Amino acid sequence: MPHHHTLPRRLSTALVATTVAAVLALSGCTGQPQPQPTNAGGLTESNLTYREVDGEKLGMDACLPADGDGAAPAVILLHGGGFVEGNRSSSGMDDLCVWFAEHGYAAFPTSYRLVPDYTYPSQVEDVAAAVQYLRDPAQVEELGIDPARIGVLGSSAGAIIALQAAMAGEGALDQGSRLGAVVSLSGVADMSEDAVDLGEPSPEAVSLMLAYLGCRAITSCEGEAASPLTQTDPTDPPALLVASQHDLVPVEQAEVLDSALTAEGVPHELIVLLGSGHGSQLLTEKVRGSILTFLSDHL
Repeated sequence: MPHHHTLPRRLSTALVATTVAAVLALSGCTGQPQPQPTNAGGLTESNLTYREVDGEKLGMDACLPADGDGAAPAVILLHGGGFVEGNRSSSGMDDLCVWFAEHGYAAFPTSYRLVPDYTYPSQVEDVAAAVQYLRDPAQVEELGIDPARIGVLGSSAGAIIALQAAMAGEGALDQGSRLGAVVSLSGVADMSEDAVDLGEPSPEAVSLMLAYLGCRAITSCEGEAASPLTQTDPTDPPALLVASQHDLVPVEQAEVLDSALTAEGVPHELIVLLGSGHGSQLLTEKVRGSILTFLSDHL
């Protein structure tokens, strides 16, 4: 039986019904050349249980840098799949995990609960639990990570969850479940009724977004309360927003969040690529370089 939650006011609904249809299409890598690695890394831990809910164990894998100087910054990786499918190995997350480790980061492809059995905010709660798990002293010591530097990267549906988790809460970014930086690949910022006017979201995308929010119709849905757009404040973490001109998620979604973060004085960058790439398809060589520069500067 689906677990429907009351939408908390702090979690705004900026995840417009335009993201999910596109999400189903992002399961592969781009095939683009990658920057040369600076460290040797690889999958060193698998199926680490970070949370158990209703008898279901939620896990993550770990790719750790082989030669790090001190504690490594950590990046949680969230897959796409329209909220209804996919796992922590899909959407190119396995390859991205190793790539991060090769460049000095500890990366953690992370599972989260899926629709229809679980609706929002279950997925955001899972990410919060994953952050707290990585901050636990036992994990910090075993995995060699810096608990003050934990970021998140999400693709498509995962980008929506990443933005919601990153914009939730206020205050110091190195405590509790707060995140130090967020990278969004085709994320949605506005899930309110007004979001249908941002670009041209498809009916299928709207349907998937409503299913994620646990709603039957957009007119009766509290999407505004779940939107990253309405959660922004000056203490939000630095954000890297990546989209394409003809993305399955209208580029207007990234642009409206770009404006909101500017108004709040939050460090951020917006990258809009030519074409119609979506989610992990946006990981060109240039974008990967931008991600490394962004994380080096802010995490």
